[in-house]
Amino acid sequence: MAFIAVDMTPVLPGGKNGGAKILAIELLKSFHEMAVQDQFLILTASWNHEDLEILDGPNMRRSCVLTRQEPEPKTRHTRYAPRFYRAMGRIRRYLRCFTKGQFPMGKSLAAQGVELLFCPFTAPSYAESNIPTVSVVLDLQHRELPQFFSLHEIGLRNDFMAKLTRKADRIICISEYTRKTVLKHLEIPPERTHAVPISIQTRLSRPEAEKSVEYLKDFGVAEHPYMFYPANFWPHKNHSMLLTAYGMFLARNPDSPIDLVFTGALNGREDVVKQAVMQMGLEKRVHFLGFVPEEKLAAVWFGCEFLIFPSLYEGFGIPVLEAMSIGKPVLCSDRTSLPEVAGDAALYFDPRKPEALVKCIEKITTDASLRSILVEKGWIRAGLFRPDDMTGQYLEIFKKAINDPGYVANEIMGVFEDGWMGDKIVVVYASGPPDRILEMKLEAPSWLPARRVKVTLSEDDKTLQRAGIRTGGEVVIRQVLPDRQGHITLSMTPTFNPSDYGMGDDLRNLSIICRECKLVLPNEEGIFDFSEMKGNRV
Repeated sequence: MAFIAVDMTPVLPGGKNGGAKILAIELLKSFHEMAVQDQFLILTASWNHEDLEILDGPNMRRSCVLTRQEPEPKTRHTRYAPRFYRAMGRIRRYLRCFTKGQFPMGKSLAAQGVELLFCPFTAPSYAESNIPTVSVVLDLQHRELPQFFSLHEIGLRNDFMAKLTRKADRIICISEYTRKTVLKHLEIPPERTHAVPISIQTRLSRPEAEKSVEYLKDFGVAEHPYMFYPANFWPHKNHSMLLTAYGMFLARNPDSPIDLVFTGALNGREDVVKQAVMQMGLEKRVHFLGFVPEEKLAAVWFGCEFLIFPSLYEGFGIPVLEAMSIGKPVLCSDRTSLPEVAGDAALYFDPRKPEALVKCIEKITTDASLRSILVEKGWIRAGLFRPDDMTGQYLEIFKKAINDPGYVANEIMGVFEDGWMGDKIVVVYASGPPDRILEMKLEAPSWLPARRVKVTLSEDDKTLQRAGIRTGGEVVIRQVLPDRQGHITLSMTPTFNPSDYGMGDDLRNLSIICRECKLVLPNEEGIFDFSEMKGNRV
């Protein structure tokens, strides 16, 4: 029996998390049945604690560890792809919330008896040095398609992935393609990575006929056959190219009755797509349904003629598998992970070329035998992705991580590349000679908003020492360490946000600067300099 904590704090309302939320919730539901001997502690936030009540069970309970209100979403035209959190704007606000108070629970996870931390949204935000961590990586889009991100956002994402590299003992990738990109871009040993495909397609069940008709009428899509594209309006989802291709198709085939239906969380970019629809005069042919609850979404799925999926980048591609599992033909981009998922059961096209997509739409709408072949191949292909196999692989990886947690190395967590710290940092130290001393040189610049910053050193729930730094000054803190491995937490108060004081677009919550951090022996030079570690920053 194992006691596992699961970080669900990143869950946002509706469909803002994209497929990451669906995967996380379906996984936890499956743990109810396949991990009955294990216990799960679900870490929640004030904005999702009640919604996640559906996860409660004999082996699963919730604990609200973030009590602040979710910040109001802002419109952005760039996209942050998962893990943690699928839109970069939401990620930055989430991180901003975290750095104001990272661990509001009364006890550490270890003190509660937790044996493993599972992070289905990638971020190891609650990682502790003496508990193994397993994280899910959804994709590395910012490294493969950097044109969809600003330089600042790429920097934030790279810092985030560096933190993942240091803290995660095991990394689960949602496809072999994603695993290869992780090994390509991150310094992670291959043996720490695992490819486990997403197999949650069986969650879709056909609604009652009367309800289905009612839902489709309410959505205004009951009168004509339609192709279906379920995707949030992120740039890589390629809605604009699909509209161009659809306009070309109708120009060539004016008598075709096939409409186009979009679902997905609306984040501001849909306005651009809607404007394009109006300019093309297609308001009656293109339907925007927004975020649709699961039961009504099933009605839209079963009511469509086929799936159209022109995405430029996918870590997996859940809708492709869902379409095949319910007998719908698939027209699919030939990029990234999608051929790995669809195999020979899709009609592929180059998502950069509208002409290629037009030809595929013409084939699928005029060739009944092709539709039948794709449906039959889709059934077979979908059958290879078994939910029980997916859940079993996750549980086996958890078991391996608990039984072989790996080597604890000296490292410092929570310091940014420029030396600034937030409200907490953690110094992890391996076993070593007795009477070692942790020595840190801290500086408070003279222009800080606060006159004095308080620093508290603690280990677990025990306070080791306190210090104060006046603005314009510095202090050297020394703490004797035992010969065993462990970690020390430094807490700083108050913090400030540079953007609130007109200091540019820096959304971090900062306190003071760490100029030096090292281990030394009495009367000897430093034996380990944390400041020189590669990737020692958050």
